[in-house]
Amino acid sequence: MHLTSIPIYDHHAYSLFTEERWRQEPLERLFALNQSPEMLPWVRDSLFFRRSLRDLAEFFGCEPSLEALEQARLKHSYLELARWLFAEANISHLLIEDGQGNQLWTVEQCDAHLPVVARRVLQLEATLDRMLDHHDSATRLLSAFEARLRELAPTVAAFKSLVAYRSGLDIVRHNLVELERAYSEWRRNPMPAQSLRIHSKPLLDAMLWVALEVASETGKVVQFHTGYGLSSLDIRLANPLGLRTILEAPELQGLKIVLLNSYPYVREAGLLASRYPGVYLDLGLTIPSGSVHAMRTALHEAIHLAPISKVLLSTSARHSPEMFWIATRWGRRILAQVLEQTVYNGDLTTEETDWAAQRILHLNAAELYGTWAHPPTEPVVSLF
Repeated sequence: MHLTSIPIYDHHAYSLFTEERWRQEPLERLFALNQSPEMLPWVRDSLFFRRSLRDLAEFFGCEPSLEALEQARLKHSYLELARWLFAEANISHLLIEDGQGNQLWTVEQCDAHLPVVARRVLQLEATLDRMLDHHDSATRLLSAFEARLRELAPTVAAFKSLVAYRSGLDIVRHNLVELERAYSEWRRNPMPAQSLRIHSKPLLDAMLWVALEVASETGKVVQFHTGYGLSSLDIRLANPLGLRTILEAPELQGLKIVLLNSYPYVREAGLLASRYPGVYLDLGLTIPSGSVHAMRTALHEAIHLAPISKVLLSTSARHSPEMFWIATRWGRRILAQVLEQTVYNGDLTTEETDWAAQRILHLNAAELYGTWAHPPTEPVVSLF
């Protein structure tokens, strides 16, 4: 299968570096989830890095060595290279969080500089963090938070939660006494201003219930980080099965949730997508950072039970345009291999694999987030 003509709707990614930061960043750091100096020497030994080194050397027309690649990429104008790589990647939409500080592009800069439609995803915990020290009770804080979400909802593409990184995905309800006690404890022992982040489970859980109700009423998709990620994540708390209370809440019927990344909980995510109408799963980061075998296995396991119309591929790429190109290269390649296997196994026909590729790469996300750039150049196959 040749899938390069189908544009990818990249619904989960991160903003690009400014040119100054991009030129300073060692290439191998782009491949490291653990950014500690102790782990960086091991990055070059990963299958992901070694495979990507050859891919990028092919793109830049240089020797497949880190030194040659660093020299080749830095010869280019950053803006021209970014546009070139995104055009080669054939990405139509880019949903990202705003750049933080002065080392990342804003969403507006991505939209202006790149050949994509870039839109903002609102990070819920960060929004709450910025409001913490302006209210004297949990009740007032949550009321102000709700008002802020309702104000911002029309301007953003989706909401996103990183609660897996802080207190875990086992979201429960807490009474008012517990909430006020938790907020009082936080106010007595706040974190330093430069790292103001709340980790109180009662407050984070309550924040999510507020956010999910707003999302349900306004039609906003909510992205949940699940599975593995940066080294600060306790993977034991990131199993999407912990979201069952939310998924079965009567007041949240109609809410749409996307389970990001998923690995190693791909089967669990697929099970939830097969059981709950509002659950979708994404395989960004799992593809392309796994081995080829692991990527194929993850996609096979995602579609064991999950409907094709609820599976998405994003880049989950961070900061450098090369990472977006790598992710789309392997996303299409792995999808083609897996869909060809479904024909061999008798699960799909050849015609149905054309339909499935269009759904997974573009149409599922385009319909889910409700925005379109241009439709795939290949015709959409109607099966029914």
